[in-house]
Amino acid sequence: MNKRFSPVSLALVFVLQAGVSIGYAQEPYYKGKTIRFLVNFSAGGPTDVFGRLIARYFPKHVAGNPPVVVQNMAGAGGIIGANYVYEIAKPDGLTIGVFSGMYLPQILGGAGVRYDLNKMPIIAGAAETSIVYVRTDTEVKSPADLLKPAKPIIVGGFTRENNKDLALRLAFDLLGVPYRYVTGYAGVAELRVAVQRGEINVTSESLTGYNTGGALMVREGTVVPLYQEGLLGPEGGTVRDSRSELPSFPEFFRKAKGSDPSGPLADAYKISGGSRTMLRFITVPPKTPGELLQVIRKAAADTFADPEFKAEAERMLQFQPLTFVGEEAERVNAAVFRAATGPTREIVKKMAQQ
Repeated sequence: MNKRFSPVSLALVFVLQAGVSIGYAQEPYYKGKTIRFLVNFSAGGPTDVFGRLIARYFPKHVAGNPPVVVQNMAGAGGIIGANYVYEIAKPDGLTIGVFSGMYLPQILGGAGVRYDLNKMPIIAGAAETSIVYVRTDTEVKSPADLLKPAKPIIVGGFTRENNKDLALRLAFDLLGVPYRYVTGYAGVAELRVAVQRGEINVTSESLTGYNTGGALMVREGTVVPLYQEGLLGPEGGTVRDSRSELPSFPEFFRKAKGSDPSGPLADAYKISGGSRTMLRFITVPPKTPGELLQVIRKAAADTFADPEFKAEAERMLQFQPLTFVGEEAERVNAAVFRAATGPTREIVKKMAQQ
């Protein structure tokens, strides 16, 4: 005999299957649970700072007020942590990825990439430029000085497919500056140590990293800031991030060379600008239920709008995060992939293999 379910029974089955407390006087889904923010770079770096800042205010915007713990899973320029959230983490709303720098490794088919950002629901993203600096013992104080440094330039980064590395290499190739390239550092904290030891003398940090760590080396006289890498503008070019007074790379190039950057390498540089427009993003494993996705997105939006969060961001970062949430974040995510198409993608891909 066929069983018949009442509307109440069907609703209860739906709630149990979804794993979310919807309707009725049930306890919130997150009550008694712990959320894990998985950061794909090492502790002390800018992605870690970003994740921990959000983690402090996120719980009060989730029904049940679950505590948030931050776990760092660094390695391979962030790929190890991204693969973990994509392949291993359960889609139960309890593991949330806080990532940086994952676009170009996927776009360029980087070694070890198994994640797909087009299949991972995007919670939110944040645009942020990066600051390029050089050790003072190179005697580089102006754009023209970079063309004739007192010491050979040694550029340091994460991996060959990483946006950070490619943006630096493209810029220095455009400028015609000879350099040696050293890669394989686990995070920004390790790069700072390498700069202080003199293993490398040029690298970059996001605005978060620079304001919370790199600027200290400037005050100590160890390094000099050169330029900001900029963001992807509405017309597809590189524009200045207004939260930094440093010139954008095109502005720096004009002062150094007396003309605008042009040619295939200049077009390729715009790809890295697209990645910085979504430099940081928050995501969850594939197949996370839509009900949970909406809960997490709303909590992220409420966190970013929280006056206490804004005050803490201003104190800690010295600027307000430029964020996108939900559908807006999905549109920016799609725009980043669109920016990395055509012949310029092949130029960047070839560079990543050298």
